[in-house]
Amino acid sequence: MPRDFSRSRRIAHLLQEEIAALLPELRDLRAVHAIPPTISGVDVTPDMKSARVFFSLLSGPEHAEEVRAILQHASGYLRHQLGKRLDLRRIPNLHFEYDRSFDEGARMSRLIRGALEEDGQADGEDVDRD
Repeated sequence: MPRDFSRSRRIAHLLQEEIAALLPELRDLRAVHAIPPTISGVDVTPDMKSARVFFSLLSGPEHAEEVRAILQHASGYLRHQLGKRLDLRRIPNLHFEYDRSFDEGARMSRLIRGALEEDGQADGEDVDRD
């Protein structure tokens, strides 16, 4: 079992790198979004039939669904190109999902920063600083 996990992880990393390298070639994607999405991770099923490809956008989630639809539409082309580039018996079906973890991290940072600023203002009123 650990051997399968290691293989899945290696293949997921390889797919992540290769898909990221192929994204600038997608004309439909360039028409919608000037900066290609960042491939933040890939999860491959143990049987190698399917892979969830997570992407994020520097501009935020506003165009996420549109970009996801374009990536999903291009999944056949991407699989074909991956088949040419990689020496794998089976190229998994690609399913794209927007990775919200970066947005959540930014939101949490804003909340923490806001709480610290509020706390600093409250302390500043009570304490005379020189």
